[in-house]
Amino acid sequence: MTEGTKTLIAIAALAALLAAAPVPALALTGEYEGSVRLSLESLELSLDESAPLSQAAAEGSEADASIASPPDDTKNPMLAFLMSAVLPGWGQLYTGHTTKAKVFLGVEAAIWLGYASYTVQGNMRRDDYEEYASIFAGVGDNMSSSYYQDIADFIRSEGDASYNQDIRAEARSLFPGDLDAQRAYLAANGYFDELAWEWQSEVRFDHYRELRRLEQQSERNAFYMTGLAVLNRAVSSIDAAWMARRYNERAAGGPDARLSVVPEFSEGTVGARATLEISF
Repeated sequence: MTEGTKTLIAIAALAALLAAAPVPALALTGEYEGSVRLSLESLELSLDESAPLSQAAAEGSEADASIASPPDDTKNPMLAFLMSAVLPGWGQLYTGHTTKAKVFLGVEAAIWLGYASYTVQGNMRRDDYEEYASIFAGVGDNMSSSYYQDIADFIRSEGDASYNQDIRAEARSLFPGDLDAQRAYLAANGYFDELAWEWQSEVRFDHYRELRRLEQQSERNAFYMTGLAVLNRAVSSIDAAWMARRYNERAAGGPDARLSVVPEFSEGTVGARATLEISF
């Protein structure tokens, strides 16, 4: 029998003896045991005999889960919506979008500045046409708005193509054959004495009508500004609610999405520009 054969037989016998002997639960050398203990202690586990390895591993998993859980930091979309409804840009500040907040606040300031400007302009133009009517049509001071409208529709109060002539025709159509009722209607609705007027010329009359048109345009522009203020609040509120939802989705690890809504308006047009960007 050769030396190699004898060695193989010895190794096989030794393996059989080891298989028949009882196996200890954990057999580690001092150096290897120290390395395992160090790695487990870094996870705050224990290898004490009173704490089995499986139990220690479970406790360590719970500790890791508590450490990895994110803080509860979310934004309320309804609150963001209401904040921007009160003051455009406020909801954007709440969600951390300062640039958008500045845009909406700037638009809001520009809108109310425009409203104040058109209101002042309208008042000045009203003073202009009232003074013009006093000088070139003999109109008294502090007349009603309906009176200033009537003197813009008729060049004179009495005579051909006059206001009172139109009232007489209306009285005859309302009360045919009843002269007393016609006279009462004319007295109640006609302009006489200090209320009478007559424009000096067609040119003066037409210029007064133009002054009235300009004043009415200023009033309409001021009204449009209030409409823009409502639109700015609506756009800002929707955008703020979207940003709050997006903030919560991003905190939860959802897909990255961005909604950009910016109000736009120019002379004669009002609208908004919306851009939606989504990345995965």
